[in-house]
Amino acid sequence: MKKILFLFSLILLLNTGCTMLKNDNYENILSNAMDSKVNISNTFRAGYKYYLPKGMKLLHQEGSNEIIGVDNVIYYMYVDRVSYFNRIRENYEPKSDVVYSKSLSKDNLFGYIEIKNTENGKYFLEIMYNYAKIEVIVEKKNINDAIAYAISILSSIIYQDEVLTSLMGEDILQASEVEHNIFKSADTESGYLQIVEQYGQYEEDEEVVDPDFIR
Repeated sequence: MKKILFLFSLILLLNTGCTMLKNDNYENILSNAMDSKVNISNTFRAGYKYYLPKGMKLLHQEGSNEIIGVDNVIYYMYVDRVSYFNRIRENYEPKSDVVYSKSLSKDNLFGYIEIKNTENGKYFLEIMYNYAKIEVIVEKKNINDAIAYAISILSSIIYQDEVLTSLMGEDILQASEVEHNIFKSADTESGYLQIVEQYGQYEEDEEVVDPDFIR
């Protein structure tokens, strides 16, 4: 019953702009989000599927690289199907030279979160969980919202072992995957900013049509 209430609360908060998250702290947001794992999917890819919260829009997708937008903020997500298939696992050591750093673990899922300052006074969030990573830059007031969105998406990813076995057997993943090390934290000058610069500013009134996304 407790998990059901957590799930309902998380979906309600995400669907109403997360207004109630502003005064919460990182520990509570992470704990509630990981406890409230979403068991439904509305976005389907080769070898995995996940739940994209209401209000978020898929702006671009190429292989396992996806750009998602909400509230004029761009989220970059990379799903590491190869590491999942090989069940690679590395330990994360929290850092003391960043705003916030924590190792994440829930049941059989693991990862980490790092929050760093940027040169323009915003915050760079890097969240790896369930063999996927989301990077986003936000204002301080939007950090909690970004954490809730990211964990909601990452924890909802369901990998399809039979499909991945076929893709690996045909060498499709090895030949097409962009090399990203999800177990190593990046910096604010890494791929995320390059992607934002290449893609441009996301505007809320943009209409993006994605044939793989079921509304």
